[in-house]
Amino acid sequence: MRALTVIAVLMASGAPCLSAQHGGQIEIGGFAAYTRYDSRFQLDPQIGAGGWLGFFLGDHFSLEVDGNVTQPRSTFSGVGKTTAAFASASLVLSSGGLYVLGGYSRLHMGPGAPYNSDLNAVHAGLGQRLFFAGNHAAVRLEARAYYRGPGAGFGQEDEVIHLVGSVGMSFFVGH
Repeated sequence: MRALTVIAVLMASGAPCLSAQHGGQIEIGGFAAYTRYDSRFQLDPQIGAGGWLGFFLGDHFSLEVDGNVTQPRSTFSGVGKTTAAFASASLVLSSGGLYVLGGYSRLHMGPGAPYNSDLNAVHAGLGQRLFFAGNHAAVRLEARAYYRGPGAGFGQEDEVIHLVGSVGMSFFVGH
C-alpha cells in the first residue's frame, strides 16, 4: 500500500510529461518476458516473447493491449512442454517514464492435458520507459502480477498468482 501511495504522490506532483507521450499518439513494441507461474501449476519458469500496442488518450493516460507466449516445461513426469499465452487489456497511468497499469487478462494453456484450460485474471504492473532517439523510442522495463481469486478454472479452490518481468523496445508514432 505504501508503494502505491508513493507512486500516486509522484504522479500527482506535476512531473512534466515527455514529448513522446501525448494524446493521440500510438506506442508499439515488442518484448522478452520471464514468467514465474503459480506453484500449483507445476511449471518451470520460462522466457517468452510478446508485443504491445497502446493509444495515448492524454499526456498521462493510455489504453494498451498486449500478448505474450511461452512454452514452459511441466514438472509432472512425462508431460513435457505446454504452450501458455497471455492476452491483456490495460489502463496505463504515466508520469515521465514511470508508469503503473492495471486491467484484465486471459491465459490460455494447451493444447494437451493436463494444461488444456483458460484462466481469467486481473493484473497490475509497474514499469519504466527509458527514452532515446529524440523521444521517439524507449527501452521499456516492467514487472507485472496476474491474479485470479478462488473459484474458477484450474485449481478452483485456490488463488492463482503468476509473476512476469519484461524488457522490450517501444516506438512512438503520431502527433
